[in-house]
Amino acid sequence: MKLLLLLTTSFPYDNGEEFLLNEVNYISGYDRVLICPCNLKPNSAVTKKLPDFISCVPLKTVPGGKSAYAGLMLRPFVRAELLRMMKSGTFTSQRAHEMLFFMKRAYEIYTALVQFPELASADEVTIYSYWLFDAAAAGALLAQDLKRRGKKVKQISRAHRFDLYSEFAKMNYLPMREFLLDRIDRVLPCSASGAEYLQKGYPRYAEKIAPAFLGTADHGEKRGTRENGLHIVSCSFIAPVKRLHLIVQALEKADFPILWTHIGSGPLRGEIEGMASKLPDCVRTEWKGQMDNAAIMEYYRSHDLSAFVNVSASEGIPVSIMEICSFGVPVIATDVGGTREAVYDGENGYLLPSDFSPEELLSRLKKLKELPDEDYDRLCRNARRIWAEKFNAQKNYRNFYKEISQ
Repeated sequence: MKLLLLLTTSFPYDNGEEFLLNEVNYISGYDRVLICPCNLKPNSAVTKKLPDFISCVPLKTVPGGKSAYAGLMLRPFVRAELLRMMKSGTFTSQRAHEMLFFMKRAYEIYTALVQFPELASADEVTIYSYWLFDAAAAGALLAQDLKRRGKKVKQISRAHRFDLYSEFAKMNYLPMREFLLDRIDRVLPCSASGAEYLQKGYPRYAEKIAPAFLGTADHGEKRGTRENGLHIVSCSFIAPVKRLHLIVQALEKADFPILWTHIGSGPLRGEIEGMASKLPDCVRTEWKGQMDNAAIMEYYRSHDLSAFVNVSASEGIPVSIMEICSFGVPVIATDVGGTREAVYDGENGYLLPSDFSPEELLSRLKKLKELPDEDYDRLCRNARRIWAEKFNAQKNYRNFYKEISQ
């Protein structure tokens, strides 16, 4: 029996990892598929429907006590990580604690995974971690165990943003990178820039690192429009990294009619809405709150939109940008992470520097408003074309599963 073990954070439970909905329908090449959410909360609830051929096995981990930390110090790869930090001058007690907690959590996940009865009847196992983090480390431990039992095992992991860029991590440190890259067979960041980042940081593992783009479903081409004035939309969790306050500051100086719709909620929602309530009369705002993916796609399909705006400080390649481009709507976004792989400046939208000023965003909005119709239509056509060439879910995921199942 050929088994795929897909390790997620919470999918198909709760909010988050919504983009996996675009992927799971294309899984093929396996006799059995198990999705294992590894970090569920006590009150977690199923929020997404899976295809009938996929089983979900929520992981029940048992937290290790303080004695677990002592046991970790006996592991050669843990001692190697501590020695590596000391030699490089990056050792701090806080980073050491972060690493030990990370590996304690990895062992808790591994201890739960190794008990799965499906593993006993499997001849071939692909362990697929959606994030290059603690579940990937647990997968590496499981792969070692299964190989000892004589099974054919392959481990792959995607990497996105928080699990990829150490400079955006707590204490500028991501634990056990060498361990993960040494043990995992293929590491597949969601952007070419992410793959290059890992290859430069860890050149000895360059051959096992390659980009693997995500993709979104085709909901039909709607095309951007300015017929009813400028209608911009943003879609994100309302958190500091998304920097929605900069959109507000840009619109404070607007002197032309504009409607700004934001989809999503988060801890800063009240603060951002309060700031936006003081915008000039020519600016209207619409706060849609949290919406599921199907509702978001229906909103895009049924409303006249002029542009999508993303001003995040950090990104992988935003799935939200892929989705809006599939409808043929131009994008204004910050040039961070792999965003430039989806937004070509002047071709399907405009890129802003990561440290842009509100005035720069407003100038791009004015430019979009004043473009001749044929130039604006070209941006819209190119948005759809670039999505079709690079981010079509059907094409990307069929190729992805064909490759990993071989």
